[in-house]
Amino acid sequence: MTIQTLGALMESDEENSNKTNEIEQHLINDLQDQWNEPATKGDLRNHAIRMDSRFGKLDSRFDKMDARFDVLRSDLQAMIHRNVWASAAAIMTLNLVALGLVVSILK
Repeated sequence: MTIQTLGALMESDEENSNKTNEIEQHLINDLQDQWNEPATKGDLRNHAIRMDSRFGKLDSRFDKMDARFDVLRSDLQAMIHRNVWASAAAIMTLNLVALGLVVSILK
């Protein structure tokens, strides 16, 4: 299993491979011609819509991370379950061997 930090996962994401992200690029394009004019309600609304869309993408990333943690948790539970049964079998086998030795000594 390869362990990566959250920052490494986000940097390796194809969405973030651009030097400027989507919102920055839209702002640059919007302000190119109107840089010296005040922002209108429409400009603020467009920016808010773009920000909301980014949060939707973040939500989907958290959903992916939750799914990964669920898989890891189920793998860990399966490993513990398997090890518990293997330990129990080993202990029972050793007890039977010890009981056999005791019985053979007492005969």
